[in-house]
Amino acid sequence: MPQRTPESVLARLDLKVARRLEGLLQGDHKSAFRGQGLDLADLREYQYHDDVRHMDWNVTARLQIPHVREYLEDREITAWFLLDMSPSIDFESVSVSKRAVLVEFTALVCRLLVAKGNRTGAILFSETVERMIPARGGRHQLLLLLDTLTRHRNEGRKKKGLKATDLRRVLADAAGMIRRRSLIFIVSDFITAPGWEKPLGQLASRHDVIAVRLSDPLEMQLPDLGLLTFQDAESGEQLFVDTHDKGFRHRFAAAAAAREENLRTIFQNAGVDTLELSTEDDVTDAVLRFADMRKHRFRAPVTA
Repeated sequence: MPQRTPESVLARLDLKVARRLEGLLQGDHKSAFRGQGLDLADLREYQYHDDVRHMDWNVTARLQIPHVREYLEDREITAWFLLDMSPSIDFESVSVSKRAVLVEFTALVCRLLVAKGNRTGAILFSETVERMIPARGGRHQLLLLLDTLTRHRNEGRKKKGLKATDLRRVLADAAGMIRRRSLIFIVSDFITAPGWEKPLGQLASRHDVIAVRLSDPLEMQLPDLGLLTFQDAESGEQLFVDTHDKGFRHRFAAAAAAREENLRTIFQNAGVDTLELSTEDDVTDAVLRFADMRKHRFRAPVTA
């Protein structure tokens, strides 16, 4: 598979798609303060020192009492990408790896954010946090993030020995690094040591957290391929199995389904929205469907 450069990733993104994604990011983060935004919050009687530019002349003429408009203030979004760079992300059963899906998703959402003047940052982790890219704005930040992702390799981790990803520690460290209330995307396959449920809930209690779950069809159901040697990408352990065995394939599928249900329960209990991204999916279409879901769910009810 040819190596993707930041430029080649960006070339796949369409500006019309970015505009359709605005419901996911821009507009969901309104301040509780009254300010210079675009969304009308209230009408009230004019008071001394009010800006006359906010005068509502129609209401003033109708009531014969000066009234001004108040607006909800738009505030800058700071978004963080917690990016899983562990060896299991390199798994691919067809032509696309979970890493490629991670890069494409990050490029799509990060490009939209920086185009709207928002700031983005990233925390790359494997066994634990490996690197933090401070939150900044601008196209240079987007290119820096994509360059870091396309150049990242796991050779160093292989030399020192494999250990399972400790998402509990990663989330706890991220909570200490991200001080300002932010939009956080956790992009991972969530193959990790247990015990990360509480840190996830604590992170979600302060920030708007979205879990972007990466998966491959072969992780859910095994085909009949005969004798195979499986290796756990996280621990390095190897297992010799016979995929001719129908009972083994059923047990594998049952274990995968149980893990899926457990993950859904964890995300639901933490109050975290989940975007499922398979290596078979079109990333743009999947993100658009998710954006529409969020837009409809957070849309305020219309009152008479």
